[in-house]
Amino acid sequence: MLEQLKTYAIAHHIPIISDEGLCFINELIIKNHIKHVLEIGTAMGYSALAMAQQGCYVDTIERDLVMIDLAKENFRVYDHENHITLIEANALDYEGPFKTYDLIFIDGAKAQYQKFFEKYERYLNKQGIIVCDNLNFHHLDIKKVNRNTRQLLNKLSLFKSYLENHPTYITHFYDTGDGMSVSKRI
Repeated sequence: MLEQLKTYAIAHHIPIISDEGLCFINELIIKNHIKHVLEIGTAMGYSALAMAQQGCYVDTIERDLVMIDLAKENFRVYDHENHITLIEANALDYEGPFKTYDLIFIDGAKAQYQKFFEKYERYLNKQGIIVCDNLNFHHLDIKKVNRNTRQLLNKLSLFKSYLENHPTYITHFYDTGDGMSVSKRI
């Protein structure tokens, strides 16, 4: 099932988590006994379905109407255990209801990562973790990109500094996939 979805994503230029990143997430799920996940940025539902395959219950937020329709269809076809709840909203505007989560997976609009972190970390269980994907953003050279991409790379750099200096979280950065971070409360 995941191979079919991956093939579709590649053919239709839909960004999904890398194989390496997905293996990393799966290892974190097993190692940390993750059962409840909040995902910010559903796209077509690939990573939510992968986490549900690991036995997780996933609440996932998406704002793009085309992606919402695609994710709904993928969940209808592949989420036989009904482990996934799709929240159709802009994650920055949505106000709940929420429960608490073992894992918050941030994979939405890269320029908003700090706002997502600050808004949703209050829903993290005491022993939970926050994982952010795409922190290396394709390893682009800031000197060789257009102005908009340069601004995005600067925001990601500031977000990494924010995580490094956060007073209540310890964060480890990994060069896995397109760059990932794992933050845990001190």
